[in-house]
Formats: sequence, structure tokens, C-alpha cells
Amino acid sequence: MALATALAVAPTVPVPANSPAAAVELFPTTVPTAVPIVRTIPVLNPVPDGARAMDPTSKAEAATVWDLPAGSMVFNPVSGRHEVIDPSVAQQAVLFGDSQSSGIRGMKGIDTWVEAGLAARGYKVRFLGAPGTGYVASSPSGMNYLDAVSSGRVVLPYGKPALVVVQGGGNDAAQGVSDAQILANADGLLRELKASYPNSKFLFIGILSRGGASGGRRSQVDTLLAGFAKGNGVNFLSPSDWLTRYGTATTMIDGVHLTASGHKGLSKVLADQLAAMHFDGPAH
Repeated sequence: MALATALAVAPTVPVPANSPAAAVELFPTTVPTAVPIVRTIPVLNPVPDGARAMDPTSKAEAATVWDLPAGSMVFNPVSGRHEVIDPSVAQQAVLFGDSQSSGIRGMKGIDTWVEAGLAARGYKVRFLGAPGTGYVASSPSGMNYLDAVSSGRVVLPYGKPALVVVQGGGNDAAQGVSDAQILANADGLLRELKASYPNSKFLFIGILSRGGASGGRRSQVDTLLAGFAKGNGVNFLSPSDWLTRYGTATTMIDGVHLTASGHKGLSKVLADQLAAMHFDGPAH
């Protein structure tokens, strides 16, 4: 994350270079219920880019949000939300998704075609979605993407992730959500995420299906989301015919979700597609 952004969020406080620690009040005291407030600031923790802030007056090191321990909550005045400090944020792909990303029936998220494909491109995946959810669709596992962010139920990492990914729409298709509802919530979600991550790369991933008429409403919603992404200058990747194109339609457990072998095969497809789109994670 750019140092200028960090300084804009919290004032800098000069800290002598050899001081063991400093207790500095940098942030508002009103935070979500049950969230611990940490104000003891280790002096020598590096900021994500490895640089150190300097106080322009004293020439000493300056305390910033990146001096707070991982897990600390800070207020982002641009987004209007409390966000969490994670020193690895610059290596992360922040991912909103449904069960295609989270996995179901014993399938771990790290082994799904979405998470494994992103990891193969060098991203550290931070999953913030839930099974059964979508742009409008909610489930007992979680709120829809927009409500989860705007309500504060999902707490975003503070800073500049390497990539922000929104995968989904299949549950919206299954629940008969209208085009207008999907577009309205997609627009709201993009606005919310851009407020937190104005300088991060974005990627929307559509709906896995058989493609064409065989894809039914899933293909229709995929096309709708592709148009939304294009209209907003966001990268879009469509897997709407991957089940037939890559022969994985037979590697499914219920007509929607893949077996372990299906996930493994499509994770390689996704990684190749990301490479072709020049999405190179920090590890590449």
C-alpha cells in the first residue's frame, strides 16, 4: 500500500528509532462490538512495501497504521468502515464467491478450482464469501456480497490487495433473481469495494455451466455480468462453457458442483486463463 494512503488515514506520530515501543492513540474508539482495540505500537514493524515512514519535522521514524499488530482494527475514512490490518495484504487476492470457491461436501476452499487457480498464479487467497450466496442471493451460511460488506458483517483487509475477485451469480440464477436486482447489487458492491481498494486490480468471474442453451439461466446471468463488467471497465472471465469445452461435465457430484478431480482440472484452466490475461501474482 502506498505510504501516502496510510498517512491520510491516520496521523503520524514521531517515534525515536531506538525506543522499545510507544502507546499512541491513532484511531477512533468506536468500533464494532466484540472487536479488540490495540494501541500498543511496536516501533520497527515494516510497512508492506518494506519502506519506513519518517516524520518530516523530527526526522525520526513515524508511527503509522502498519505499526499496529496484525488483526488490529482501523477506520478507513474513505470507505467509512473499520478494516483489519494484515501485513500480507499486498500479496492477497481478496475473493468474494460462493460454493464454487468455498467448496462443499468435504472439499476444502484451497482445493477448489477458483482458489487453487488463483494460488497457482502466485496470489495468497483471502476468501470472504460463503456457500449459497451471490450478488443478491443469501443463505444460512452468509449474506449476499453487497449486504455482507455494507453491513460490516464481512470485515475487509485494510490496504491495497494485489487483486480483488468477485466470483458468482449461480445462486442468483437458481433463485430466479431478476436482471435488474443483480445489476443493482453488482453496482453497489463494486462501489463499496472501490472505496476500499481504489488502486487494486479487479476481476469478475462468471458462472460455471455447460454453455449456450444448455446453460439456461446460468448462461444468461453470466452474459449479464460480462456486460456489467465491460461497462464499468472491469476485467471479466467467463467459465460459462467450461463444463463442455474441457470435458468436466462428467466430473460433477450434483450437476452444479465438481468432484475433486473436476476442481483440479479446472484450476489449471483458470490459472492458464489468468496468465493469458496477465494476472501475475506477487509470487510470479
